[in-house]
Amino acid sequence: MTLKLSDIPGHEGFAAPVLPDGELARSGSAFTRTFIGYQAACSCGWADRRRFPPSPQGAKEAEEQWYKHAGPLLAAAPPNWLVIKSNLLCEQVANLTGDRPLAALTLLAQVEAWQRALLDRAVAAARAGGASWSQVGDAMGISKQAAHERFRDAEPV
Repeated sequence: MTLKLSDIPGHEGFAAPVLPDGELARSGSAFTRTFIGYQAACSCGWADRRRFPPSPQGAKEAEEQWYKHAGPLLAAAPPNWLVIKSNLLCEQVANLTGDRPLAALTLLAQVEAWQRALLDRAVAAARAGGASWSQVGDAMGISKQAAHERFRDAEPV
């Protein structure tokens, strides 16, 4: 069975059958050789090192390991529905800029005001939850040093 989470495209997990030579076969693929167990794997290239028994329980345990791999990725991925809405808002504001630039400026000033406050809150919450400056920077597309310099005052006390 293929495991998918819509918020992390490019990461499809599966319990890969381990063949006697140690190679992994894609789960659900047609193969005639006997397999000796299961190993968690992901379409991104990640594979767990542990092997589980060639049983339904072993397949389930391998799938659980994929969810552990996907967990941190999911924690950093914005919900797909919100990305769609954000992209739509961006497109609509760009159109408004062409038709009514002063209205677009008014709206963008409002967005900038709440965006700054939400950004500070999100950084503080991430740091309070144990995120490193490197993780904060990665999520924002900036270096850990830039994230620290910009948000060190937003740190929770």
